[in-house]
Amino acid sequence: MGHVKISLLNGDLLTTSCSIAFLKHIKGSMSTPELAIDAKLDGKLTAVYKEEEDQRYSLLRTENRFPFPTLYILNFHQDDLPFTYSSLDSYARRLIRYVLNADDVTSVATVIHGPGAGLDASEAMETLLSGFYREFRLRGDFESLQEIIFVEKDEKVFDRLQDRISYILENKDFIIREGQDIFLNPETEETDKDGLLDFEGERIRKLLRHVFVAMPFAKEFDNVYYFGMKGPVEQRKLKCERVDQDNYTGDIVTRIKERIASAEFVIADITGNKPNVFYEVGYADGLKKKIVLISQPQETPFDINTQHKILYDPQAIFPLANKLGELLDSILAGE
Repeated sequence: MGHVKISLLNGDLLTTSCSIAFLKHIKGSMSTPELAIDAKLDGKLTAVYKEEEDQRYSLLRTENRFPFPTLYILNFHQDDLPFTYSSLDSYARRLIRYVLNADDVTSVATVIHGPGAGLDASEAMETLLSGFYREFRLRGDFESLQEIIFVEKDEKVFDRLQDRISYILENKDFIIREGQDIFLNPETEETDKDGLLDFEGERIRKLLRHVFVAMPFAKEFDNVYYFGMKGPVEQRKLKCERVDQDNYTGDIVTRIKERIASAEFVIADITGNKPNVFYEVGYADGLKKKIVLISQPQETPFDINTQHKILYDPQAIFPLANKLGELLDSILAGE
């Protein structure tokens, strides 16, 4: 695999030198960067949206008025909303797919889009990095691409993003430091840092350990998954997965059963008393798996009403992440 540098700049996207700058666009509205671009291009962006807003993307030549020749805009429509952490994952993957179809793209720049949608900036950046890394692993190479640049204008937010980079380097595996620079991790899961595969050792065991998440498949639960569950689980060196996150072929019920059977334990959000969630909980219970229940305040069926649950407010995900992390520590300590 080639090396792809990750840079974090305190500045303005519109003054950042790169091959292509990327933005998201929510149909029917224009963000501050979009308005600034439109003003400098004498309304050209508005004209592009008028013709292309229903498409999946818009491409704009900047006529040498910016330090990047091309602006690539990923359009999000009503079916894509609300804009959540999964939207950011989609944004990262779509960005890479375009780059791989373009010629001689050596560097790309983007802002952290989460805060404008009410998402945590540092968590949004980590979601983007994770998406880039998974595409990197999937494809094995990003061809001519050498650098991905994150641009943040607010100094206080920039400082928090730097702290998050340090945290990711220490606790996650998708970026590495080489000298003073940060890169997407080019190593594969099958090799350790010495290039050796240890089928018997603890390293491989940890790589294979995962937690299965049963929860409603709805956009309003994306923040619960990405920030309330995924963060605490992955901080403890386990893979967090729900079945709709995986790329696979075959029967979905068979896949669910396989992943529950191989999971260390199951986390289930029973909010809404969804049949698919109770099916997965029941199957896990039949396998005598440890099950962690979480829920928004509601009435629950009598047979699980007496079981311990972490209650959470969907508008306050931090407390959920903290409570779940404490419970995971207790479970893992008793292994």
